[in-house]
Amino acid sequence: MLNFFTYTDLSGKRRLRTYVIIAIASFTLLLLLAGGATLWRIWAFSPAEIAETLVFAPLTKTAIPETTPTNAPEACPSDPADWALLDMPLSKNYKSLSPACVYTKLERTVAWVLAINEGYSRAEATEALGFSTMPMTMQTGELTILTDNKGPLSVHMLISPQVPDLAQWAINQSGEPATTMALRGCFRTSTFAGNEQQDWGDGYDVICVVSKDTEAAYGVMQLGEHLFTGGDGQVLASRTFLLFGYKEKSWTWLGWREDGGRVGYEEIGLTTELASADREMKSSIFGLPLWDNTWLEESHGLAMKALPDDWQDATDTATRDAILNEINAFLE
Repeated sequence: MLNFFTYTDLSGKRRLRTYVIIAIASFTLLLLLAGGATLWRIWAFSPAEIAETLVFAPLTKTAIPETTPTNAPEACPSDPADWALLDMPLSKNYKSLSPACVYTKLERTVAWVLAINEGYSRAEATEALGFSTMPMTMQTGELTILTDNKGPLSVHMLISPQVPDLAQWAINQSGEPATTMALRGCFRTSTFAGNEQQDWGDGYDVICVVSKDTEAAYGVMQLGEHLFTGGDGQVLASRTFLLFGYKEKSWTWLGWREDGGRVGYEEIGLTTELASADREMKSSIFGLPLWDNTWLEESHGLAMKALPDDWQDATDTATRDAILNEINAFLE
């Protein structure tokens, strides 16, 4: 029997045979597994892990520890110092804004501009979009800006009439809105000379440039009892580069530059097809929707106001002059 479990090596010592060593190792492993399973059952069902439920226990007030309020960061930063202005392809000075949520307030002012081109008076658009005052500058003058590749450059600005009750429509041959807008880029209104920062933005921290394409066959104006329609039914297409300035947590429409701020499509080699493709490209670069009548209605619930009755017959230039005189009297 001893020879079954052991053998004698060349030195005369007895040693365990190989199959005996394997059998002992297997038995030891089984013991360890059995012990581990027992411990797992003990730990898994330990009474210490089972919540005790009190029956008919009296309710007691739980003291809530006081917490010290913290200055949580804004969901979307309103301070332009916290914004990043990111480089854009094919542009030296115009940037995109980051985070993208800062465009939301700009879009509301853009919506106001679209609305006053779709028959809403200045006062109606202001109320409908929740502004306390018209989100546009009230005076013309000089403004220092950057162009796409040059600047700072001082330019003279033009603005739209601020007459609260003035209503205007820019419409195509089908009587539908003919105005579409797209962001071109933004810039900070400061530069550095050595280590010194020079601010030149007339109080506006950031200025954005937005193109307004108007492909209108008719322009309609209404002020009080006066109504005038201009245009002969042929499409007159132009692009105006509007400027919007950010100050005190809001965007203001600053108007457009007098020199080169408004150009016909032909002057810059545009067709309606090329202009449309350009707007689509720009909007996609910024990750923004196309700002047109469809967007205005879907985003702000403002469909174009119905055209006045007999608007096509309102071509008396004397009525046009009467409207212009009232506008001028308001501005004086």
